Amino acid sequence: MRLLVVSGLSGSGKSTVLNVLEDLGFFCIDNLPIGLLSSFAAHILSHEGNIYQQTAIGIDARNHIEDLSRFPAILASLREQGIQCEVLFLDADEHILLKRFSETRRKHPLSRGDRTLAEAIILERQLLEPIADRANLHRNQLEQPAPVTRYDS
Repeated sequence: MRLLVVSGLSGSGKSTVLNVLEDLGFFCIDNLPIGLLSSFAAHILSHEGNIYQQTAIGIDARNHIEDLSRFPAILASLREQGIQCEVLFLDADEHILLKRFSETRRKHPLSRGDRTLAEAIILERQLLEPIADRANLHRNQLEQPAPVTRYDS
């Protein structure tokens, strides 16, 4: 079985990636607490059938800091159990994230009254470092894609 962990900064495209993976036939779970990852893996291994053969799990910085720091050990344990684990880490430059969150009503999950958006982004990078360090693939969105111009004849 194949398990793809999709992680990264808020606003970097994790939900979009999970939606695409779901369209490609992956069983997807967004925002699974890391503390449940081992239990979920045990469930997958005990389940007969093909539903979980390709599974993608979204993990973000809303996890407990202790769980985030335990991610490397949990990942190693899953691999020892014979699960083919890959980690995709999505990133974006700070100016892109600042712009995205300033253009939407959605608040950054780590921002609050005494923490600015820029400080929340810095904190999120620090919290997700154990995952980013174990990523097989890093995707950094350096700039926003050019807008599509449509010419009707």
